[in-house]
Amino acid sequence: MAKLPPAPLDRRRFLGVSLGALLASTMDRSGLARAASASLYDLVIVGAGAAGMPAAIFAARRGASVLLLDAADQVGGTLWLALGQVCAAGTRIQARHGIMDDHPDLHFEDVMRLSGGLADPVLVRRTADLAPAMIDWLDERGWACRDDHVLTGESPGRPGYSRRRYYQAPGEGRSILAVLARELAREIGAGRVTLQLGARVEELLGTDSGRVEGVRARAGGGLLAFRGRHVLLTSGGYASNPLLFEELIGQPSYVDSSYAFSQGDGLQLARSAGAALRNRELHRPGLGSVLSEARWPASIHARFETHPQLRMPWEIWVNDRGQRFVNEEAPLAVDRERALNAQPRLRYAIIFDQAMLAAAPPGIAEWTREELERQFNTHPMFHRAGTLPELAARAGVDPEGLAASVAGYNARLAGTDPWGRSHRPLPVTRPPFHAIIQYGHSATSAVGIAVDASLQAVTSNGEPVAGLYAAGEALGSGVYLGDGFVPGMMITPSMTLGRWLGETLA
Repeated sequence: MAKLPPAPLDRRRFLGVSLGALLASTMDRSGLARAASASLYDLVIVGAGAAGMPAAIFAARRGASVLLLDAADQVGGTLWLALGQVCAAGTRIQARHGIMDDHPDLHFEDVMRLSGGLADPVLVRRTADLAPAMIDWLDERGWACRDDHVLTGESPGRPGYSRRRYYQAPGEGRSILAVLARELAREIGAGRVTLQLGARVEELLGTDSGRVEGVRARAGGGLLAFRGRHVLLTSGGYASNPLLFEELIGQPSYVDSSYAFSQGDGLQLARSAGAALRNRELHRPGLGSVLSEARWPASIHARFETHPQLRMPWEIWVNDRGQRFVNEEAPLAVDRERALNAQPRLRYAIIFDQAMLAAAPPGIAEWTREELERQFNTHPMFHRAGTLPELAARAGVDPEGLAASVAGYNARLAGTDPWGRSHRPLPVTRPPFHAIIQYGHSATSAVGIAVDASLQAVTSNGEPVAGLYAAGEALGSGVYLGDGFVPGMMITPSMTLGRWLGETLA
């Protein structure tokens, strides 16, 4: 597995509150590990993020003893980076905005529609039913939704909800973290939750019968064993672990833009106990970016505009075989994303000629035409050549395939495009010819731990792994999103199902 970064993440201040100071006032780090390792907890939670914190808070308020562990030196997980959009039907927020006709049934139907029926209906149903109470709870504790962000979530190429139930507050994910951290601090201060930061769980402890009964974590330079009646994995996804990413997805991790501690530890732990992983086929790469270099993980250098609602395509897109693979102006982004997901290396070349370069609106909106021109044959993702065979060689696509694709495209301009495209203003005929390479990538983790209706981890045969549960992105984004995009259905189910486990376990 990839090694965690040695340096701690910088703490951030927002809403006039320092989370480090807030939590430091409730815990004695020097004696914490000794006290924790000497106890039997009702609930041991691995991961103090959007799912783990609500689970700890609500379990503690039922009288359970809770140990909350995190490999980072601060709570919050991906909430530090998230845009913080959530969704729920029938909330106080909607009532204040005059939206009185929404219901969890409609939310459930919308999620299943937007996910193409691929989201887990059991988890979506429970989330839709319980999310209003979770969002109302945040609202009552000062999470202030923006007046201009009670939306359907519709965006170019992506349909939205049938009602306005998509919310965001100033401060984005950190605004949610501020509320959760304050509530968690109260439970720590009252002695109902023990928090151990800087503790990376390396092993699950089990009985001879196979029941999970605790964890072994590396903290303070040593290994410590913590026992629990239930163990809950809420340690997030694997998007920042290139080796595990490629193992699970079968493609490289082209861009690492996720939380540094999204190392897939929970998935590895669950697998070690016999739990299955699922939803590899639901990986969603997006429509790609121009990468900074030809070694990965890389950073994003630029993005060519692929949404026809914002810029109709002039160019053609070809895969490594030099073949067109999609209607470049297909209105739904998910259709183009699925086509890209089927291509070798999630890689495609955007092909155009000099006439298109001169006449078309800029493909990279932030750049002038002169800035774009300077990239060709100097940046590894921008190629220019006097002939198509030479361009194919530079761009790493099959020359015969590219020649056939260009010839076929040109020949059919006066007729019907075989892919159904209508906007075809110019042929690809005037040298020099150009190619811009984009790679599909994702900051979320589609693959996750297989669970039953109670969120208990299960084997490939559906048998429960006694004592082991999971929530949040450790379940994989696919269970909430399918292979598409569903507004607010990452943070919302994490918090909601984390809270539900806190209220029902232990």
